[in-house]
Amino acid sequence: MAINKQPGAWALIFCSQTGTFLLGKRSPAVKKPGVWNLFGGRIDERESPMAALLRELHEETGFGISAAGAVDYGGPSAIPVPLGFVDGLRQLHYYLLIVDREAVPSLNAEHTEYAWFAPAAMPPDLNRPTRIAINIGLIQKALHIAQPNTDSDLDMDVDPTDMDGDDLGS
Repeated sequence: MAINKQPGAWALIFCSQTGTFLLGKRSPAVKKPGVWNLFGGRIDERESPMAALLRELHEETGFGISAAGAVDYGGPSAIPVPLGFVDGLRQLHYYLLIVDREAVPSLNAEHTEYAWFAPAAMPPDLNRPTRIAINIGLIQKALHIAQPNTDSDLDMDVDPTDMDGDDLGS
């Protein structure tokens, strides 16, 4: 099995009104079909992580976010902020995007559906970059940033030992 070593960038898209995170379910047309993931993906050669994130968000969701933070899908203005970085088999860049309502993405062929999940109700079938983000505490970190006056110490229903490497794709 080939291991994906290409760097990637993903957004934890958080709705401040409902306290939920947006995930997409991967289609049969892509690697690792049927699993849920954060929106984002590979960083192309000579592309910055932020540029890759903005490109991937536009491709996968139709959300048009500029580097200045203007959201053109009729929703809130937001600026993706760096949230975390992992440098192992591949570089993983994570950003937080806070929105004020549960926007409806315009999915491309990479995803068959989307859903907004509460932090303690994430689906069990996650791709590796999404599982890593959860396991290293980025959901809790996002909640601390987005809702600084609330208790965000949650019991996440993800097995931190489930890091078998069988799904290193994006």
